[in-house]
Amino acid sequence: MPPQGEELQHLDMELGNQDLKEIIEVGSQITAQLDMENIIKNVVLSLFAKFQTPTVTFLVPHDLDESRPVIYHFQGMKSQELVLDLPSITSLLGFLERDEYNQITFAYFSENFPDPQVVARLAELQPDIIVPLRTDKGVNGLILLPAKAGSGPFTLLDVQYITQIVRFASIAIENANLYWQATTDRMTKLFSHHFFEKNLEEEILRARRYGACFSLLMLDIDHFKKFNDAYGHLQGDLIIKEIAHILRSSVRSIDFTARYGGEEFAVILPEVNAQGAAVVAERIRQSIERHEFAGEEGRLHVTVSIGVAEFKVDRMRTASQFIAEADKALYQSKELGRNRVTVQK
Repeated sequence: MPPQGEELQHLDMELGNQDLKEIIEVGSQITAQLDMENIIKNVVLSLFAKFQTPTVTFLVPHDLDESRPVIYHFQGMKSQELVLDLPSITSLLGFLERDEYNQITFAYFSENFPDPQVVARLAELQPDIIVPLRTDKGVNGLILLPAKAGSGPFTLLDVQYITQIVRFASIAIENANLYWQATTDRMTKLFSHHFFEKNLEEEILRARRYGACFSLLMLDIDHFKKFNDAYGHLQGDLIIKEIAHILRSSVRSIDFTARYGGEEFAVILPEVNAQGAAVVAERIRQSIERHEFAGEEGRLHVTVSIGVAEFKVDRMRTASQFIAEADKALYQSKELGRNRVTVQK
């Protein structure tokens, strides 16, 4: 829980009114976010403004299914690409969970962490302290901070300030993870069917209220059952994952891409009419057709059929009706020989 009540009064005495005010303001900004990158940027802004540390580095788990870390590295307020040869963050989080320290010095970490290779990798960042992102459920990441620029090591009051900011960040990151789990398909990392339906309802309301146009693509992998029968379900899962990756890279950041179910996908295209949506769909179709899917016995050739529909306020009353229109176009693509795009009239 973030500091409150008597704990805030105690902090007030130690840190001072201005520091306490900053902590509450930053905490409010951080906990209002559900996007991981925005949470981290708010924390970095606060720490850099307060301490002018040369760098700030976050390590958090990639997701529930992968232990490799995602690294957010900032030099000043500028995000920098950083490659650390750390195949797993699990041992780091386990080490930090074994005690209740709100921070440890890197010297202590170096002496006590059992894997010298991990110590050497982290030492490249020249950290002074390591701050765990701790919640009631455990540690969900860590922050590496080098010494303050030109003003000596962190003081006890500095550490208290950092600890309280990080407590807010830990809660916000936990909430972001819960939101991700509730809205994301675990296999493909696309949005889930349930969240797709919610988003589609919102787009329909917006179209009715403001007259905005938008379109829907329904996409199905051709002859997918044959791939599963011939190559096994693991190969089928790999194809689904690769197609999800192609979809993400083929649309805009404002577009909404979901796994509709099984081998079927859906894409909502805001502010795009049927003609524009057909162009997007054809680009996706060609990208998948040209893509070389890896298989145990060589490259596999995969195609998709796509149905396109534009939302019509005057004749589509519900989301189900709209989906049915896009589905009709999809089935027309199948009936006409597959590997094609059909626009519902």
